Amino acid sequence: MAPVKTRSYGFNARSIADVRTRMKMKQAKMAELLGVPANTLSRWETGATTPDANSLAAIYSIAQDNGQSVNFFEIPAKPQPAPRNGLRVAVFADFQNIAVSAKDIPKLNKHVRDEVKRLFPNPARTRFRAFGSSKQAIRAWGKQNWRVKEGKGNLDDAIIQQATAYCEVKPKGTALVLMTKDGDFSGLVKDQQAKGVYVWLLSPPNPSKKLLDLIDEKHRIPWLADLT
Repeated sequence: MAPVKTRSYGFNARSIADVRTRMKMKQAKMAELLGVPANTLSRWETGATTPDANSLAAIYSIAQDNGQSVNFFEIPAKPQPAPRNGLRVAVFADFQNIAVSAKDIPKLNKHVRDEVKRLFPNPARTRFRAFGSSKQAIRAWGKQNWRVKEGKGNLDDAIIQQATAYCEVKPKGTALVLMTKDGDFSGLVKDQQAKGVYVWLLSPPNPSKKLLDLIDEKHRIPWLADLT
């Protein structure tokens, strides 16, 4: 007997928010029923983290009790070539784990903008946003006309929420460039790719394998060699 061929399924983060919306249930109420903090449910819905088997079973039970079906898994869509013109482009830079001195920021800014212009010569609009804990570096990004957010706590949720909000306006007409090395954004990447967003990675050496598994070589922007 020939072995059964397996297919590569992935967790569909959108499934939780979709079923919650169909049940007309607020996030706080569902989190209460599940016995988890609201921010935990939020991270599941954005794909930042994945619920364990017990949590999935609890969500399934709540859905069934409310007469709703839910499909937690799907085959991820294959990335499609991005059009050269007319895309909404957003660059989200996570500097929580990337050390770049303030004096090198103008050089890195030029590199990023040159690469974005090369990839998308005629965008519909372009946005640049930087997140980090260094006041000096974040101020330097602000001087390069980036929208910035500085904070001592973990800014992952802010990045995921803002990137998701930007992409969901017109997913199939949006390009998302992530400047990060953090595998915690793999859920964001999978979710946005599944919706039709074109995702690129711009990372210093040795980014998370989770990111490299999701973003092929054609969608990786080279780092500046003298900033390693």
